[in-house]
Amino acid sequence: MGVVEHPKVAISRIPPDPLQFQVILGSLLGDGQLVGLPRERRLRIAHRVERREYVMWKYDRLGPFPVAAPEPCGGDLVGFETASHPIFDDLARLFANRFARHDVIERLLRPLGLAVWLCDVGRLELRANAFLPAQRNLALAS
Repeated sequence: MGVVEHPKVAISRIPPDPLQFQVILGSLLGDGQLVGLPRERRLRIAHRVERREYVMWKYDRLGPFPVAAPEPCGGDLVGFETASHPIFDDLARLFANRFARHDVIERLLRPLGLAVWLCDVGRLELRANAFLPAQRNLALAS
């Protein structure tokens, strides 16, 4: 009989799909925060409670990566954390300081990631039903 991996370990071997990666990247450019030590880093998403629908949109888009559903997280915030994943160590190096590799970030960023970033800083509002399948594909195009 084979050994069954704990889901938190198994998730670390699943790469984010292009849509998930753009939500992650846009969040890190906005209000998202990497927490934890190397090889245990997670993404923390938190927004004001009146933006709960937006938090749920991110939660839904990140699929298997969140460890629990969004919940109140101090003061007037609602949010969630992802499981630890190696991609967060890679992104931590990319965002290591104020002299971040902007050239690399620009090459990785797609329209959806830019939209998430702008939503995080309050310049735009995304809604779960805002994208048609063709628009979703266009948002991820190079």
